[in-house]
Amino acid sequence: MSAGVLKERLRADLKAAMRARKSSEVGVIRTLIAAIDNAEAVPIEGFQERLRQHEFIGEVTRRELDASALDAVLTAETQSRLAAAEDYERNGRADEGARLRSEAGLIARYRG
Repeated sequence: MSAGVLKERLRADLKAAMRARKSSEVGVIRTLIAAIDNAEAVPIEGFQERLRQHEFIGEVTRRELDASALDAVLTAETQSRLAAAEDYERNGRADEGARLRSEAGLIARYRG
């Protein structure tokens, strides 16, 4: 699946979650869209030098993520939630751990 297709699906699911007033899903979906947008950002190598030379920096084409890069973004989002869930559970906050595991499960819907 391409990043564009996935973002379209995420935006449609975001609208549905907002209509259904599922605030936890809304937050996760917004985070996923932002994570994909950040991964598509173009590196700014040489940016400081170009500013010193007063060179105009306009719009640039965003990077296109292939399937493996997109999967890496989703994996990172899942792993960060699962690691935090373990920390919460270890410290007696099973409720927060369960919430984060639920978010990881939501992200799993978009993988593959």
